[in-house]
Amino acid sequence: MRTTLFILAGLGAVLLSVSAWCMEPAEGVTEVITAGPSWETFTNRDGTGLYHEVLDAVFALYGIAVRHEYVPSDRADELVRLGWADMMLCDDRAEPPLRLARLPLYVNDYYVFFRKDRIGPWRGGESLRGREVAAQKGFYHDWDFPVPVRIREMPSGVKCLEMVLLGRSDFYVDDMAFIRHSMRQGPCFTPADFDIRRAGRRSYHPMFNTGPRSDKVIRMYEEGMRRLHGEGRLRPIYEKWGHTYPDFDDY
Repeated sequence: MRTTLFILAGLGAVLLSVSAWCMEPAEGVTEVITAGPSWETFTNRDGTGLYHEVLDAVFALYGIAVRHEYVPSDRADELVRLGWADMMLCDDRAEPPLRLARLPLYVNDYYVFFRKDRIGPWRGGESLRGREVAAQKGFYHDWDFPVPVRIREMPSGVKCLEMVLLGRSDFYVDDMAFIRHSMRQGPCFTPADFDIRRAGRRSYHPMFNTGPRSDKVIRMYEEGMRRLHGEGRLRPIYEKWGHTYPDFDDY
């Protein structure tokens, strides 16, 4: 009898431990589908990258797998709007019925690349006034700049870089990681003739639809992110990929 009670007590402790670790999944959600382009160090096609690894860790708390659809940003928005994907990765603003999660996945400065002799001495936002800015399609908008600019959307960062190198646009705006990637992939040029300056700062959030399923998934995302942050399990993922760790306590 004592042995039986001991075994049962031990089993109870194990079950309690498992219950304390696992979070209750939302009813009816057996898989979470994300959508967005393949971005180096964020959504690598081999399943690695900041966004992939953070979301895998979040939904593992509920025993739920995450599947990513690699599509252009506009198509990702449409998949979420149609209910064919749960979240788009990632954006800084959303138009109804789409909405952003409260907690971001990424917070960082963004920069402009330009030819020195075309722009002259850097004067902050005033150097951008009335100029043409090449941006990856769907990445940047009028509200991202402190002064009026003309945005020319291009299919890739390399194409944006080429527009500046060829003198067809004044600036190429992007995250520093993307600018560096474009410089590695693009044509050769003389670095001394160009400059890169900070243009602003913003946060990037998963984008969801409106509806019962979306309410469930966004709740799991928010609660999972806060738990991993509180346990110190998120920071190592950001450090691994060389990205700034957001101050989640501010959100």
